[in-house]
Amino acid sequence: MSVKTQVVDKMLTNRNNFKFFFQEYFEPVFQFARKYTEDEDIARDIAQDAFIRLYERRADFDAMEKAKSFVYITARNLCLDHLKHRKIEHQYAQIIKTEEEEAEEQFYLEEVTYQETLRILRAAIDQLPPQTREVILVSLDGKNNNEIAETLGISVNSVKTLKKNAYKSLREILGKHYLLILLLLFENYS
Repeated sequence: MSVKTQVVDKMLTNRNNFKFFFQEYFEPVFQFARKYTEDEDIARDIAQDAFIRLYERRADFDAMEKAKSFVYITARNLCLDHLKHRKIEHQYAQIIKTEEEEAEEQFYLEEVTYQETLRILRAAIDQLPPQTREVILVSLDGKNNNEIAETLGISVNSVKTLKKNAYKSLREILGKHYLLILLLLFENYS
């Protein structure tokens, strides 16, 4: 029986012998794992995990070859698990990236539509008489009739009349797009 075989045989009762086995085979197992993972830190962790599992099951081995086989097979399985996990992470990241790109594209389209709607509405508002235009612009800032009247120094009844006339004119200027523009604006303000 060789010295190395005796070491494995005595692993059952002697921690120093396990330490010797660990020191003898850790580097080759680490290098083996590094070939799979292409990452030194992960390979080191995998090699350590393989030896921990060997230590936990050391009573099952009566020959060095069985212990060596177990360590290498365990390291390989841990490497494969790591690679599968990394692949799943990559796939998940791709899904998230795709969803983010789709959300960005949706935001882009909504924002372009909104800005274009505002442009059309502003062009229509610019065609209104000056005081009517002012009432509508202040109204678009979110002010109520009383606040508009106070801001512009006119009566509340004047504000109501000017708004009524403005809406009528805007309906004529915008034609069939009037309701669509109001819906789009209302949706963005809510």
